[in-house]
Amino acid sequence: MSKQQSLSVSDLSRTVEELVRRFGAWATLKAAVLGAMKHRQTRNHATHLSDRLRRDAGLPVREPMPGQPLVPPWFPRF
Repeated sequence: MSKQQSLSVSDLSRTVEELVRRFGAWATLKAAVLGAMKHRQTRNHATHLSDRLRRDAGLPVREPMPGQPLVPPWFPRF
């Protein structure tokens, strides 16, 4: 960022007043609310990943639940 840009943005109240004067109060408020909602960060969940993908990503492998077979029922048996 250039020095001129940092000087023009440094005073927040003056910038908000300029935006309200230029676009109106409701448009400025709407843009601020939509911008705040848009930039919410969502968390990435790894609960749906298989053990192989979890191991490749460096995550701990899930422990099998008690009473659950170690071999999935759809696995071919020879």
